[in-house]
Amino acid sequence: MEEVLSLEVDSNTQQQKITADVLPFAGSYQLEALDNAIRENTIVYLETGSGKTLIAVMLLRSYAHHLRKPSPQISVFLVPQVVLVSQQAEAVKKHTDLKVGMFWGDMGVDFWDATTWKQEVEKHEVFVMTPAILLNCLRHSFLKLNLIKVLIMDECHHARGKHPYACIMTVLGDIIESLAGAILVDSRFNKEVVWQSIRPLLEPLVTPETLKLHPIRELNELCQKRSYKIVLEDVSRKDGVTNYRMELEADGVIHEYEYTGPALRDTAKKIACKEILNSLKEEEL
Repeated sequence: MEEVLSLEVDSNTQQQKITADVLPFAGSYQLEALDNAIRENTIVYLETGSGKTLIAVMLLRSYAHHLRKPSPQISVFLVPQVVLVSQQAEAVKKHTDLKVGMFWGDMGVDFWDATTWKQEVEKHEVFVMTPAILLNCLRHSFLKLNLIKVLIMDECHHARGKHPYACIMTVLGDIIESLAGAILVDSRFNKEVVWQSIRPLLEPLVTPETLKLHPIRELNELCQKRSYKIVLEDVSRKDGVTNYRMELEADGVIHEYEYTGPALRDTAKKIACKEILNSLKEEEL
């Protein structure tokens, strides 16, 4: 069964240099996802038990210096079910030194006011909660967007219809729309001022120039263009471990890569293609 994890980072922080704080037992596909999440908002699509939580934990470790008190910034880790609150909170506590707060409906959080939430922000650096709680906080301005440095949405494939995940996305969109309208009026309807003001909130912007090809497609197109040939492609999976080996002949030189790990076949192939592309680019240098 595949599940999806959304990793979102404040755009101002993305523009700064962040050093990945990795765990020694992380797999190459997890490090690749971490690198993407540090650079831009990322959706991680992997099967159950393949280590998505570890990717989220390493992202929190990488941004820990932005979160540690007395910083007013926090990270919010959303989970779709109450039973997952303590599970994910324990994972964060085990692999980081961050102060973790757990929040769910039976704690009476629906009756908390701005003062109570302010006290929680002063105590905790990571908030693990169900999405309905964050939605309520945003609607009542108990938690402001500028406080959230990292937003993690576990099982984000639920973000459709009237699910709280989808409602949170709508609220965020409404906030940006209201902000753009206010700036438009204050700037005497100067659209350039509006664009320059809200652009950081929308980055990274996807354009034909910035859109990156998928490694599998990029390698296939390169093979067609330069008459390279994949001479070996072998894959097997046993006991949850995938072994994927690829060999490519380019101008008489064999470039090879072998992946062994928990990733599914398609992900393993993507990793292999990316590594062979890197090998080809290094040879050109």
